[in-house]
Amino acid sequence: MSESLADVFGTDDDSPEGLRARLYDAQTSPRERWALTVTATALGLALATVHWAGLLVGGALVGFAQPTLRRALVAGFAFGGVVLLAAGVQFALAGTLDASLAMGQLLAVGVAIPFVAGPLGATARGLVPDASLSDDS
Repeated sequence: MSESLADVFGTDDDSPEGLRARLYDAQTSPRERWALTVTATALGLALATVHWAGLLVGGALVGFAQPTLRRALVAGFAFGGVVLLAAGVQFALAGTLDASLAMGQLLAVGVAIPFVAGPLGATARGLVPDASLSDDS
């Protein structure tokens, strides 16, 4: 198991195997994983402001930055929390936070959707094998 994924799949960057090898390398390096997660969160948040499906895409992007499916699900859940925080800040800046919090059942649906859609999108991480975790992660 001392082989890297680049040794197994090759290093041709134009092929899907080369992309998979680069993703594997990013998942096993804590610094690259952190940068990839922050970038994926920002891109997912931007997509979520345009359409609700951006929650699923954002969850998938954040999930693919993680080395295992379990971590991907946690990251997808955290992504849902970031989306809710961003929405709350938007409502507060617009001066409508009090009215939004008084919406009752609609508020519950609005809170539940990001916490379901983020991890649901992150389940796409299960399509590729888990990366090995390094000791310093």
